[in-house]
Order: sequence, then structure tokens, then C-alpha cells
Amino acid sequence: MHAGRDQTHDLDPFTLDHDQLHALATADLVRDGLRHYKDNRVAELQLDGVCLRADVEDEEEEEIVALELSYDGDGNLICLCDCGTPPDQPCVHALAALFARSARGAAEGELLGAVEGAIDERVKRGRTEVRVEHLSGDPAYGAWTARSLVSSTHVPVSYRVHIRSLERRANYCTCPDFATNQLGTCKHIEAVLHRIAKRRDAKRLQSLGPPSPFVYLDWEGDPAPQIRLHRAMQRPEDPLDPELVALLDAHFDDAGAYRRRLPEDFLRLADALAGRADIDLGEDALGFARRLAEQAAQRQRARDIGEAIRASGGRLPGVTARLYPYQVEGVAFLAANGRALLADDMGLGKTLQAIAAAAWLHRHAEVERILVICPASLKQQWAREIRKFTGQEARVIQGPAATRAAQYRGSSGFLIVNYELILRDGSVIAETLRPDLVILDEAQRIKNWRTKIAAAVKRIPSRYAFVLSGTPLENRLEDLYSLMQVVDQKVLGPLWRYLVDFHITDERGKVLGYRNLSELRRRLAPVMLRRDRQLVRDQLPDRIESRLDIPLDACQQELHDAGIQAAGILAQIAKRRPLTPGESNRLMANLQQARMACDAAGLVDKETEGSPKLDELANLLDELCLQSGLKAVVFSQWEQMTRMVEERVRALGLGCIRLHGGVPTAKRGELIDRFNEDDACQVFISTDAGGVGLNLQTASVLVNLDIPWNPAVLDQRIARVHRLGQTRKVQIILLVAAESYECRVLELVQGKRNLFENVVDQDATEDVVGVSRKLVEVLAEDLAGLPGVPKTATEVPGEQVDDVSSEVATAEQAATDLAASPDIDFGADVTTPIDDAESDDTPVERSEPIPLADATRDAEMEEAIRHAIEAVQDAFGARIERILGSGGGLLVVLDRVDAEADRLAASISDRIPVALIDPHTLSGLRRLGDASPIARARPLVEPADEPRRPQEPRLLSQAREKLRGAEVLIQQACPAPAMDLLLGALLACAAMRAEQETPPTPQQAGIWLYSEALPKGILTQEDAGLLMRALALSQGAETIPDALLRDLAADVARFVSEQT
Repeated sequence: MHAGRDQTHDLDPFTLDHDQLHALATADLVRDGLRHYKDNRVAELQLDGVCLRADVEDEEEEEIVALELSYDGDGNLICLCDCGTPPDQPCVHALAALFARSARGAAEGELLGAVEGAIDERVKRGRTEVRVEHLSGDPAYGAWTARSLVSSTHVPVSYRVHIRSLERRANYCTCPDFATNQLGTCKHIEAVLHRIAKRRDAKRLQSLGPPSPFVYLDWEGDPAPQIRLHRAMQRPEDPLDPELVALLDAHFDDAGAYRRRLPEDFLRLADALAGRADIDLGEDALGFARRLAEQAAQRQRARDIGEAIRASGGRLPGVTARLYPYQVEGVAFLAANGRALLADDMGLGKTLQAIAAAAWLHRHAEVERILVICPASLKQQWAREIRKFTGQEARVIQGPAATRAAQYRGSSGFLIVNYELILRDGSVIAETLRPDLVILDEAQRIKNWRTKIAAAVKRIPSRYAFVLSGTPLENRLEDLYSLMQVVDQKVLGPLWRYLVDFHITDERGKVLGYRNLSELRRRLAPVMLRRDRQLVRDQLPDRIESRLDIPLDACQQELHDAGIQAAGILAQIAKRRPLTPGESNRLMANLQQARMACDAAGLVDKETEGSPKLDELANLLDELCLQSGLKAVVFSQWEQMTRMVEERVRALGLGCIRLHGGVPTAKRGELIDRFNEDDACQVFISTDAGGVGLNLQTASVLVNLDIPWNPAVLDQRIARVHRLGQTRKVQIILLVAAESYECRVLELVQGKRNLFENVVDQDATEDVVGVSRKLVEVLAEDLAGLPGVPKTATEVPGEQVDDVSSEVATAEQAATDLAASPDIDFGADVTTPIDDAESDDTPVERSEPIPLADATRDAEMEEAIRHAIEAVQDAFGARIERILGSGGGLLVVLDRVDAEADRLAASISDRIPVALIDPHTLSGLRRLGDASPIARARPLVEPADEPRRPQEPRLLSQAREKLRGAEVLIQQACPAPAMDLLLGALLACAAMRAEQETPPTPQQAGIWLYSEALPKGILTQEDAGLLMRALALSQGAETIPDALLRDLAADVARFVSEQT
């Protein structure tokens, strides 16, 4: 197939633009190739003369396929791939390799400057990822629309591009990137310019210049930005109005720079130019002037608000609590700024300060609708605190979609929603609720700006925003950047500039350390307030911390060493190249086996009972609780470990409760109240689901059974007990497996704290701190000396790697509950001294981490179908008798079908076809049985009078449908499709438990299980075992014995029935 190569790319014939890629393959295949590339599935890429060779991991099989790309004598692309696709038809692996080659092209030349690099990235993405269309104006100049091929949202978004110049960065786009990147361009503008440059008359259009003068915001000058005028070439046949010329000359100098006062004079000029067709007054320039005016007004308002609150003496109207002086300052800071980050240390009362500031804004700034976004475990606690401090009843958002939509409509006061619901309800919140104030609690949940939850939160418009986090920076400097995007995107500037200003890199762009932290603190000071516990040290009791080293028994040691050695081999591969998703999954599984073995062997082998840590815990609880009458909190990352603890505690005769991610949100408040109020309940056992935001100060003992990767998680645990309101001396006990990898984790934790303290502490003196290496790099170095682990990646032959993979797979089946830390991130960094930074021969890393949960095409299709169903219901209402789904379309049964209804159906969706039939036609088609065209259609909306489970979740309904289908296929001896349906039923129920909109794909399930489901207690160890068994059997579904398939079906049926 001919790619139509651009002559500008003759030096690299494998660097193709958007049009050339779409000439090779269908749009769907191009999107799949782009997703493969962004999922980091291109493991190797090498240009060898006229051939491009690559190794790409297949998404379904998770196996590496080799391919070779070349051109024949006629310029046709030839693809030889192990997947078996014909050579003249590029496969998804070939397209992934071409995307990877296009992205790597610029990096292989001379290193570009920061600005040029940022622009070059947008140029490349514009050529391959954007579709453009000319709307109006001259053939080149004027209005265009642009839309990305792959959108971060379910609904593709189009942006308006205004081309004013073909020679300088003076154009405009309505996209968010253009508004914040300080480059004067974006990928949408570059896509349009690329399209114009391919015209035959491109040089003539460029020589003619813009048809009229324009005013724009210039980012190329010094200082930047500045408002400038571009005077178009005078054309005798169309001279400029002399009045306009005089007006422009009075405001701009000969070079085009604005020379009057900003913003007052410019806003008056804008009024004078309004409505004129002979000049283009740029929206970017006008928006800049308006922001300057708003900032001046805001500074005066902030001074007035701050003075009024400080004069209250700690007693604010509408707030029942008397505030400490530092809390008064915090309330004044939040209310005066309107959008701010409160980063007080844990336990200092951030919740109370936010509630008080919200109450003040309600009385004085017409704030009526206040949306609190918090972890699900804190929703009820927020409702109690609001009631306690203001006397108001907050509305906790919960229930099915229809119920939630009704809760948003016409609401005022406080509404409380968890982060996961923002993904589902974001559009309803933005369009229906339209909150005046958004409060983000435990805002470190959006620290990764690449996640969908973070993006959904940032799309909620509001006049005011309070961002609350005791740990705004946990792993990397980028964590803080994500939070500040909610507060004010202008404070830290675009990401590329943020990286340049505050990161130390080598000549390859690898981050070695952080610098200019004093400047970073200066920028943050107006919008971030941080006070630590030293501020209230006289109001807090003493805290005693102790570490107990617990030796491993023989069984634990064997499991620990096996996991570390297997992980070490994969980590050595990671020193040579980024791991594929499948390899990262196996590395995580082995690493978690070692970490779980540090707690108890039974977590891994499911057989061994007891452990030295459990024995030591029993001794501690006997002494502190039974004999001394104290209350204790016991934390572990592993839900199964908390079960073992509960058995020991009850054997001691102590009353206890256990909290984990599987406990419904509505019941968590009851458990906490019981622990705080019932003297007979002495032990609170929890996973890290209870480590965030809860008040457990009735306890004075805290035992950590394991070490989380993230120091913030450890601090969160401690702050549940050692906080304002605590009256006793607090004992913090850390149980560490002696001479194990847990000891190394403690060292890594302190390195992360160093970076945090030197950024958020206003009294910090360090301007440069050491940096960070990827977790897998640290693992590779730490494990290199272990017996049986090769010293370099090149010592791992292909056969050995395959053997390791099979051993790991066996380990995964034997230890199906290898739960990952909720904060483990193979794209995250761990801090080390700058002198120990990685040497120059380290391979260049990808700028993006491996996404663990990107939306698949199936998920996008389900979302599109859901929107289509809602549109059908809006259009036909009570006339609908049922809706069936078949082949990606909708078959709607109406009481009657006429021409008007048919025309309306055709206009509902441009992606999901909608057909109409009446009940009589449906009955006739059903009489045809299996020969009927609707034989395989599945019901999506049933008649209201049919017996159904009330308010059954959509995913549970899907699971039941899949299970029924699997049972039929098993009877018909069709094992492979039956196996697919059984696995789909499991994943649907698991996603429902996690309150997710769509299930993970089978390829994503392993990582999701280890990184989220098990650590957060969403699934039990038994559930995880069932899921892993299904995943393993699905690999050989065609040959699975009938008995095994029927046993699995019975277990899946039991699992589905338990969800009701």
C-alpha cells in the first residue's frame, strides 16, 4: 500500500504524518496502533539502512511479535510481521512502530532547546493525531475546526482554530493547551498549518500575507507575553480606514508593541474596535487584558476579606466552633484567595477551616452550591462535620444514575461526592449543578495529572476552589503541578516550562535533580498555605515511635527470596529498555510476593498458618489492651492480613472491628462511631482504606504491620491517632521484617520526604535537592548481587527470559492475591542523593508512564451506546416498550412506528445506528427462532411491568446476561466463547464493586487486581483467586476440559449471586 511519503521526510521514510498513516490503514486500525504505542508496547525499535525493525507486545496475547518494515520499488510499504498479516496490509503492530518512529525522530538529532522541543512535540502530534476542516475565510486564513483522533474524554471535542499568520506564532485556538502553554501554538494549529503547507499554492498564500491587520498576544518577544499589532501590507485596491490607522498608531509603536497602560487603556481600545470588520482583535489579547483587570480587583477584595475574618476573634457567624488563631488565618487565606491550596499537616483541622471559609463565602459572596469531593470512606464523616460545625444537613450523593441526577437538580448548600463518581457524573455536575465552590479533600488523589479522574475533576467549572492536602507532593515535583492546575494554571505555567525551571537534567533529558526551589516557594506563597505540627506542639501529646525487627521464618524466607530474584531479572531488563505492560505486570506480581511474605507466608501460599509478626502483635495487644486497657489501631496493606489479625484479636478476647475497601461506604461511619464510643471495642483493624481522613483519636496505640512505598500513606496512618483532640501519649509501633526488602523500603521513604520538605516548607533553605530514579532502576541495582540474578540485561538470553515468564505465571496462579501497594507506580520516582544519580549511559526514558487503565474501544462503544439510549429515551419517552442491542446498534420497540419517528431515530446518533419496529413486528421476528435477525440481540431496556430486581446496577445486569449466555454455550459444547463470557461476568462484577463505569479488559485485569482491587479491599483473596483462575483458563479456552469449565461456571455464578 502506498504511503505517499512527504519529500521532507526522505531522510527518514518511516516518519509519516496523519494523512500518510490514514492512507495505509483504516481509522480504527490507526487508533489501535496509536494506543499500542502510548501503552508502551513497542519494546525495541531499530532503523537498519532501509529497514525498520521492531519488537511489539501484542495487546491480547501479551507476547512479543517481531516485524520488519521496508518499501518496494514502487514506494509501497511492505510489512513482515510474526502476527501473520499479509505483507501489503500493515497490521496494528506496524502502525505502533511507525508512531514510535515518528516520536523518536527529533530526539535522534541535536537536542532541541526547551521551547523548540515543546513546539516540535506539538508539530509532530498535529501531523499524526488531528483531523482538521476549513470553515470560513480565505483559503488559508480564517476559521478552522480541529479534532483529535484519540480523546481523553468519551465524547470527542472539536476546537476552533483561527489562522492569522503563516510565518509567526500569532494564531489562536480554543483548546486548553493553547490557553496555558505560553508557546503561541498547539497541535491543532500545527495540524492546520501542515494542511495549508501541503497545498500547491502554499508559497503564494504565504507571500500575500494576512488580508487585514490583527492584534494578538505575543510569546516570542522579551518580556513575554506582550500585546502586539501586526500591520498588514497595504493594498491599493483596499486601503485601511484613516480613522483606524490613527487609532492604532496612538496605541502601538512602530514595532507593533502596545505602549499605553494595561489593562485600562487597552480595554477602552477594545470597546472602540468592537464590531469592525477591517481589523481582527484577537481573543487571546483581549483575554489577557481582562485577566489583568480581574487580578487587580481580586487583590483588593482579598485584603478586605482577610481583614474582616481576622477581626472576628475566632468566632465566625454560622460556625459553632471557636477557631484557633492559626485556623482563623487559614480561613482568611481560603476565603480571601477564593482558589487556594491548604497544605496543613495532618490533624490540624483542614476540614473545619474549609467549612468555615465556605460558610463565610455563603454569607458574603453569594456562594449557594458547595460541592465536596473526597474519598468514598470520608463522605459520611464530612456530613457529620458539616452538621457539627454549621448545623446544616449536607446531601451525600449516592445511588443509581437517575437518583444521583435528581440529587444534583435544584440543590443548594453542601453536596458530597466521592472521586470515582466524578468520572460518571462530571457532565451532570457541570451542566446541572454548576457549583459555586468546589472543595477537594485528600486532593493528592489527583496528583497524577494524566489520570481520567484528575482530568474529570479539572473540567468542573467553579468560581471558587479549595484544595486540601496534607501531602501535596508525595513522589515527584509533578505531583504538585497537578494540584496547582485546579487552583490556578498560571501560577506554575505550562508543564514544559515547569520542567525546565525546576528540574536538573543531563544531555539526554533525564532528570537528575530539582533546582530553583526558592523560586518555586515564592511562586506558591500567594496561593498555598502550609503549617506543620510544630505550630500546635503544645496542644498535642507526646508521640513515641519504636521499630521492632521481626525475623522471617524459613517458609517466609523462601517465598521472599524467590520473589526478589524473579523480580530482579525483569528489573535488569528494565535497565536496557522500558518494560512492556505484560512485563511490568509480572514484575509487580513477584515484588508483591516478596513484600507479602514479609507479613505472613499464608498470604502467598494459602496454606501456612500464623507468622512471627502475628505472634508479636498478639504479645503487644495483650500488654497494651488487655492489661493496660488502651485502644489500638492496626494497619496493613493486605486485606487478608487484616483477617488473620482479626482472628488473633478475637482469640485474645478483645472486641474489634475491621475496615477494608469492601465495606460499603454507608456502613463505615457506624464502625468508626462504635470504636470511638464502645469501651468494649478496643482494636480497630484496617487496610489503607481507613488511613485517609478518619478521626480515631480515642486510640493511643498504632501498629503498622508493613511498610507502604509512599511516606504519605505512613503519615496518614499516624495522623488518624496523633491529631488535635488526642489527650493521651501516643505509641507508634512499626513491625519490620528483619534483613528483608522492607528494610530497603524504609530508606526509600525518607528520600521522598526530603523533596517534600524542601518544596512546601516556607522555612526550607535548600535550593537544590537530589533526585529520582525509576523504581525499577533502584530494584535492578539493589537486586543485582543476589544469587541467580544476572549482573546486566545482556546476560539474560531469550530462553532464560521465557523460563522466568513461565515461572512467574506459575507464581501468579499459586499466589493469586499478590496485592500491590495502592501507591506503587512504576512511573514514579524515589529520591536519592544527587551524587548517586544514574550515570550517563542510562537509556532515555519515555516522558509518559505506562497507563494502567486507558479506555479501550469496547469501553468507548459502551459509553456511546449509553448516551444513545439516553437520547432515545428523551426522544420517545413512554412510547418505548423495550430497547435491544445488536451488532453495535440499537433496535427500539415503539408502540407504533411512523415516518416522523423514523426520521427522529436517524438523527439521534452519528455513531450508533438506531432502528425502530413495533411490537407486532417483534413478535413475528421472534417466531423465526434462531433464524431471526434479532436472535442474538440482547435486551438493554426492558418493559417497566416485567419483574426485575429493583435498581439493579447496569454492570450486574451485564454480568447476569453474560453468565446466562455462557451456560447456554457450555451446553452446546462451545468452550471458547463460553469462557470469554464467564471472564466478562467476573470483570463486570469486580468493576461494579469498585464503583467503576466500565470493567477492565482482560489485558488490564492483572495490573488492576494487584494495584487497586486487592490493596483497597475491593476484592477478597478468594475473589482474586477466582479471577486469576479465569484469566489462566482463558489462555487455552479451546482445549479446556468440560469439567473444569463447568466448575468455573458454578464459581462464577456464586460470585455473581453474592453481589445482590
